[in-house]
Amino acid sequence: MTQTPTCVDLFCGAGGLSLGLKMAGWTAIAAADYDSAACATFRHNFPEAMVMEGDARHVDWTSLRGKVDLVAGGPPCQPFSVAGHQRSHNDSRDMLPEFVRAVKEIRPKLLLMENVAGLTTARNLPYLQEKLDQLTALGYDLHFKVLNAADYGVAQDRLRVIVLGGNKGRPAFPRRSHGTASRAYRTVREALEGVPEDEPNRAIVTYAKNPILRPSPWAGMLVNGGGRPINLAEPSQTIPASAGGNRTHIVDETGVLLNYHAHLVAGGRPRSGIVQGVRRLTVCESARIQSFPDSFQFIGGRSTRYRQVGNAVPPLLARAVGRSLLSAM
Repeated sequence: MTQTPTCVDLFCGAGGLSLGLKMAGWTAIAAADYDSAACATFRHNFPEAMVMEGDARHVDWTSLRGKVDLVAGGPPCQPFSVAGHQRSHNDSRDMLPEFVRAVKEIRPKLLLMENVAGLTTARNLPYLQEKLDQLTALGYDLHFKVLNAADYGVAQDRLRVIVLGGNKGRPAFPRRSHGTASRAYRTVREALEGVPEDEPNRAIVTYAKNPILRPSPWAGMLVNGGGRPINLAEPSQTIPASAGGNRTHIVDETGVLLNYHAHLVAGGRPRSGIVQGVRRLTVCESARIQSFPDSFQFIGGRSTRYRQVGNAVPPLLARAVGRSLLSAM
């Protein structure tokens, strides 16, 4: 019997990357993260893996040399996110050097790094290339590409840069499976079909005093907070880690905000007060949009679970990449 290929998941969070790799045929034997709630979730869903909780800078990876085929991970993305201050390597949360160190100490056959697309902007690209050069110096043939999770069956537009490398050639990137002539994108409505009941999100939705109007009713800022109404007939906007309050996206099943957008476009006056007839996504719905199965259990309080969901790699995106890596084995 062929031995199951093994991986380690650095900065594992709740385990979206490991789950997708597991779907593709990999087994995570070790993982690490500083978030205690995320580690509890990972342990619950991957009881076979050794989970190292705490600062990755204090972990000695040499014990895994010869035991791991793939080093995978998504170093914290806040230093490179266009939604943040983009302090890059000047940000204390930058863990790209730790990813490089782990690869150096473990020396796997393959590597996979996932991060926000902002890492490839003109401002951050030189730093990314510097780290890739360090991996190249270790004998890895590398390339990177920005992928959209929606292209792989996730009901969500979520752009991520994926770095793939191998010590015996470059693994190929997966071909898109959705959004093609033969297969449409998975919609939010499809993703939420039969979703289990969950604790309602009671964060109210109020009309913005000074709405920002855009041609699309799903953009702009018609309500207060960072949450946006979701078009149920298309993939969702990116599910944020900051959801839970008024940054949670909005389900508008009867078109209240759609009609309000038309009202504003026609020159109508802005409204005030609570928007009636709409609600915010629950944790379970957010997880469905991220492509987690209902059997995956998130541990912790509600805001903690929202954060874990939003920080995760969509499992179906990870599965597609994992299959390409398996082919490279």
